[in-house]
Amino acid sequence: MSSESADDLPALRGQLDAVDAVLLEAVRERLEICLRIGEYKRVHGVPMMQPQRIAAVQDRAARFARRHGIDPAFLHRLYDVMIAETCRLEDEWIAGGGPERRAS
Repeated sequence: MSSESADDLPALRGQLDAVDAVLLEAVRERLEICLRIGEYKRVHGVPMMQPQRIAAVQDRAARFARRHGIDPAFLHRLYDVMIAETCRLEDEWIAGGGPERRAS
């Protein structure tokens, strides 16, 4: 990390805002894909909760954290929040009958 002058703060915040925009779009896209997964599960009778998949996602995040000097516990908590929202959306999607019920 380099030493930045106070004059660089607006530029750094602009960079952070750009990264945040990409992050938020990635979260939106992730949730959209999860609804498609929820539809697959609904149509094929697959249980919403898949503990082995959650474990695989958390393991991948932990490996990423270790490779990049990020606290694995932080990414675990972050994924806990995202997975909880994913499960909520999928459960709502499955219980609500998918796109046919939403359209009405």
